[in-house]
Amino acid sequence: MIQRYKLENEKLYTIREVAKICGISRATLLRMEEAGFDTPCVINPESGFRYYDAMNILKIQRYLSLKRLGISQKDILSYYNGTLNKPDFLSEIKERIDIAQRCVDEFEAYFSERESISFSYYNLPEMTCYCFPCPIRKIKEQIEYNYIEIKKMYDAGFKPYPSTPMFCAIPDLEHVYDGKDPEPYTSTICMSVCPDEIPDPSKVIHVKSRQSFSLLYHGDGDEIMENGGRILLEEMNRRKIRAAGPLIGINVVGVFFGNEIAPEDYVFRFAIPVE
Repeated sequence: MIQRYKLENEKLYTIREVAKICGISRATLLRMEEAGFDTPCVINPESGFRYYDAMNILKIQRYLSLKRLGISQKDILSYYNGTLNKPDFLSEIKERIDIAQRCVDEFEAYFSERESISFSYYNLPEMTCYCFPCPIRKIKEQIEYNYIEIKKMYDAGFKPYPSTPMFCAIPDLEHVYDGKDPEPYTSTICMSVCPDEIPDPSKVIHVKSRQSFSLLYHGDGDEIMENGGRILLEEMNRRKIRAAGPLIGINVVGVFFGNEIAPEDYVFRFAIPVE
């Protein structure tokens, strides 16, 4: 017998029993063992029968919880082998949690049956963005213009990165939302792209992670596109929160995510970096 460790009178489990307890297949357990993740407590060298103890099962469950977070098998093995790059690993975990929380907030807004506005602090993620200027103010014309520019991005070989949807950056807050008839201005449209494949560096900027104050809105798209930034700034002024960067407008669920979404059922997020 090949025996790793066993408590006196401890119950052992067959591979079929462990597969049932953990909700995975026998083949998955064998693949995990082959990859070097875990070794059964006891292996019969003649029959090849495998027997697992409670510690085996707890370790397997931990493995499955990390996989559900999207952590690669390579990183999980490195974690258990003590060869993991800890800062990079933690940064990746935090990014995944931030993305998941943003999705939860946005889906809660989208699934609500009435118009809603909520304010919160929001972490603008670190991004590499393909950028192009947009001098157009009217929503319908801006959408058509953006689609043309996005096609140019695809044709140029840039690959979108799914962490953040397309967003619009408007730098001059007072000029845009001072309540007067504004002069024409140019905003910057940004698409998050894969940083490892950049065909033309002149087309991208690197955006650092920033703490921001955010408005999350569910309702009429035209209304929030026109007034969302002003509403957010008014709330920041009321709370005496000082802006430290441009207004970021993110079309979370709307025209860029399918024509089947009704215009009165959009979800937008506006965010402004804060001091």
